[in-house]
Formats: sequence, structure tokens, C-alpha cells
Amino acid sequence: MNENHMKVRFELDPADWHGSSAETLWAETVWVGTKKALRLMNSPFYARGVSYLDVVDVILASDKLGLDYAGTLEKSGHSTIWLLLPDDLLAGFKEYWPSLERLGCTYESSSENTVDGKQTLYSVDVPAETDIDAVM
Repeated sequence: MNENHMKVRFELDPADWHGSSAETLWAETVWVGTKKALRLMNSPFYARGVSYLDVVDVILASDKLGLDYAGTLEKSGHSTIWLLLPDDLLAGFKEYWPSLERLGCTYESSSENTVDGKQTLYSVDVPAETDIDAVM
């Protein structure tokens, strides 16, 4: 990201499957009328209800260590699909990915080792103009 980007923190329930209490997403400053807001510049791995290019409102975090999400001002129309795959299914993902890429999808990924082996979480961005049914 560049110097115009900042992080927005999304509070999460650590009791959810991911075990995280927060996730941060990159964002850039935009204007909505006369209000300064932030446009998300990457897809979430855990935060629900937001997607790439959504415009969000923020507040100063209570710990004063950054900015916290305070609501969505404009939806981008993008959708986010999460895929959590064990290492033995990665070949299948790589086989099918080109068909999703042709539909305009992109992804970010994060791998981790678990007691059951390595697994990769994919955050797949589906653009607004893409037929979500074709993606599914």
C-alpha cells in the first residue's frame, strides 16, 4: 500500500471459528459529500458485512491506537467468499481458479499450520459486475 493508505480495525468475536478479536484492512481517504470517509482497499478474511471498495465511517479507537470501523456508508457491490482449504485440496483450488479469474475474481490468501496439517484461507473478491451465480 502507499503512504495515503491507513488501517481500519474491525472488532471480531474471538469465540468465532477464527479465534481473532480484530482484523485490520487497508483503506484510502475519500469524500462522501462533505464527510471524510475511507474506502476499503483489500478484502476481509474475517470481518462480515464489508467487502473490497466499500466506503466506511470510522472513529478514533478507544485505545487511541488507530481507527475503528463505525459503519458502512456506501456498498461497492463487491462480494467476499471465504474458502478454508486443507493442504491436500490446494491442487483442486489451483485447477478451478482460472475459471474464476476469467470472471474477474481476485483473491488474497493466508496459510497456517494446525495440528491437522497446513491449511490456507482464501478471501475471494467477486466484483459487482460479475455474475455471483456463475462464481458459485
